[in-house]
Parts: sequence; structure tokens; C-alpha cells
Amino acid sequence: MSCPFAKLHAGNSSSSTASTETSASSTPAIDGSTINRLVTFMTGSPDAAFLVDREGKIVYRNKASQLMFLTDVNAMSLCSIFSFAPTSPRGVATTCWDDIANSLANSEPQHHNVYVTDNDGSRLDFRINLVKLPPDFCGEANRDVYACAYVTPAHDHTNGRRTMASIAEEGTEHSAEKSSQLRQHMQDVVQASLDPMVGLHEDGTIAVANDPAVHLFGYTRDELLGKEIATICPTAREVQNLLDFMNAPSINQKQKTTAATKDGQELSIELGLSLNQSFAASKQAVYFAHMKDLSQMEEHRSEIEHKDNLCQAMINASFDPMFGIDQRGKIIVVNEAACQAFGYTRAEFLEQNISMICNEKDAASHDKYMRRYLRTGKKRVVGRKRAVVAQRKDGSEFHVELGVSEVTLPDGEKMFCGYVRDRTQERLDKQNLRRKEAVIQDEFFTGLSPEDARGTMRRKLSDAAAQARATMQ
Repeated sequence: MSCPFAKLHAGNSSSSTASTETSASSTPAIDGSTINRLVTFMTGSPDAAFLVDREGKIVYRNKASQLMFLTDVNAMSLCSIFSFAPTSPRGVATTCWDDIANSLANSEPQHHNVYVTDNDGSRLDFRINLVKLPPDFCGEANRDVYACAYVTPAHDHTNGRRTMASIAEEGTEHSAEKSSQLRQHMQDVVQASLDPMVGLHEDGTIAVANDPAVHLFGYTRDELLGKEIATICPTAREVQNLLDFMNAPSINQKQKTTAATKDGQELSIELGLSLNQSFAASKQAVYFAHMKDLSQMEEHRSEIEHKDNLCQAMINASFDPMFGIDQRGKIIVVNEAACQAFGYTRAEFLEQNISMICNEKDAASHDKYMRRYLRTGKKRVVGRKRAVVAQRKDGSEFHVELGVSEVTLPDGEKMFCGYVRDRTQERLDKQNLRRKEAVIQDEFFTGLSPEDARGTMRRKLSDAAAQARATMQ
């Protein structure tokens, strides 16, 4: 492709000449009143082209320049990329941009032989065509644009120096190699995760996926790659757009949402999305979607809740109060009979110390007794029944029989089960029996010792039984 500067100069000098040039070439003529058509020309050019400001800093470069030099050259100066060969009549190397800028005349092309030193030390020769752009050419909004630089291959291709075609081909191969390396780095990251994980491009397509993701969603790896994440999990795409809008590295809170498998099954998942603005030093934004399948977890949780409810129902079926406490004395299980006996609700019982049902004397010593047992293993209450005084929520005390059993959990922690039987009625019945015995003693056997009274009672009962048998005969 030919250099556009001849057309540029002609376009500024004569409109008729510009019209002739336009008809003679497939390249559109450049209108001297706007910079847009020059940028359009540069965009379609297979050779590198730059727009620079008065200080020589690059303010725009086309796609060919990005591919050729494989670096982010924005905000770099033209002289930092190219070394200028001696071209002045006195053989002095022109390396200062100020010298070059001062020598430029409006719309008059100026040519310089330059070279770039590659990483392997080899020298790449180019020719830069420079032209100073008139102020009215750029427009008020582009006052910082000073000149245009159009880079073409050097005419001398001897001594083993590479041509522009070979450079472009190598650049394409190098770009493809870098893309392949980037994908491999992303694959290494997602493959290290035990949960489903995918890497996303900025447009929301899946770049890489690990084995758990392939297994979870039912696709082959080839089917997943390039697929829109929104077709699997719309929320993931929404979060990705939000991250891009906020320019944030991640959303702090993981989200519970749904995803769809290949066969249309809806899954409950936990989603987390992170953004790496320059992953593996590639200067490319890469998104990683972390997913956890909650379906089996929710089924397991439902099963546990069912078993807990069944266990609680069995405990509630007991007529006597029952408590389950941990080794710190906190109540973790309680039945309805306990709530009725002590006047507390279940919520008031749970996570409270069991000493809340002890009388004042025992409450002060309960935790000390428990620590001593855990330290020594000597049983004084565990495995035995004993009579104690308990206290209700309203402060009233009553006599109970307490039985305590010990359970060792798989993790080694101990749990204690307490069974409480209210002895209030039993004690009342015994008191009534003793009272009745005293009444009988006073009425029928006054003056006799208890032993004589019982003997007399047995004889009277025996005589009455004998008389009843005789009557029946």
C-alpha cells in the first residue's frame, strides 16, 4: 500500500488534483478539513502508522503497529521505539525529536531510515515517512495531534535483514503463541480448583473450564469452550457486567443462584466471580467464575433436618424432662416435658447453662463439678441416680430424681444426657400414707408399741377373713 502523504499534500494544494488522485486509486482521498479519513486510512493499512503530538509522544496507533511491535506503545515517544540512522548531509545521527520536529514543514513528507533492535539482538530496518499536519486539518478537538508517521519496510533487504512480510508473519505467530500461553495459564488456574470453575473472556464467553465444571454441566470440554456463560448461568454474566462497570476485582459476597445443565436440569449453586485486570502479565482482563454445587448439600441438609425432627419427636414423646448438654454445660437439646416442668420455652433453654434449673446452692458449684470430672474422670453423678432440688423459672423449688449418662462424640468431645423425674407427687403420697398410718395408730392401737399394733392388726384381719369364709360355706 502506497504512502498517503502525496495525496495529503495534493489535497491541501488543489481540490482538482485531489479529485484526480481519488479516482486513480482505491484509497480514499484525505479531506484537508478533517482527520477522520486519515484515521480510517491508517486503520485499514497493513503497515504500521502513528499519530504523534508536538513532543513526539504517540497518541494513536493502528492495528498493524500493535501486531508488529507487540507492545503497548501508547504514551511512548516515537524515538523510544526507533533508532534513527545517520541521514543528514554531515552524517550526524538524528536522534532528537526536537531536531526532527523543527525540520518538518506543513504537509511536506520527510523520510528517515530507522531500525529496531529485537530481543535476540538482530536489527530490523524500516523507513518512516513523517508529515506535519496543518492545524486546520486536525480540528479543534484534536489540537494535540502534530504529525503522522507511516512505517514501511526498508528498501535494503540484504545482509540477512528481514522483510516486513516476514516480520508481520513472525508477529502473528508470536501473538498466537502468547494467546496459547494465556489460555494454558488460565487452564492451570481453574484445574487446580476442586469445585467447578471457568475462565471467561470480556465478552462473557468461556475460555477455559476445569473437569468438575465439565462433569457438573454435562457438556464436553469442546462444547463448553466458546459458549456464552449466560446460557448456563445468567447471574454470572450479570455479575461480570457489574464488575466491569465498577472496575472492581470481585464482589465480596458470594451469591446463591441457579444454573442449567446440558439436559435442562436446574441446579442450585453458590457463585463467586473475580476479575484480574492483567492476568499473567498479559494486559488482558480475565474473569474467573467459581461455583459450588449446592444441590447435594441441600439434599443432605434436608435429610439431616428430617433426622433431627425425628429425633426431637422421639425425645418429646418422653413424659419426663430430658436435657442434652455439651461439656461446657450448655443446653443443646431439650424436650417439651422439660419446658412444661420448668416454665421456660425451648428458645429460652437452648445455648444456656444447665445451672439455670439448679437451686442457688447447686448452681454455684455445678461448673466446678463438671470441670473436675472432665479433668479426673472420676464419676460422682454420671451413671447414677440421685435426689436433688431443682428450681423453676418462677423461682419455686421442687424435688427431683436426676440421672446422667455420658456420650462421647466421634471428634472426642463429650455430651451428657440428663433425665429428670419430678418427685413432688411421690413425696406427697408418702406423706399422706404416713399421716393415715398415724391416724390408725391413734384410733385403734393407743398404748401399744408399733410392733404390737401391727401384730394385733394382722390377727384381726386373719379372724375377719376366717369368718368370711365360714359365712360363704
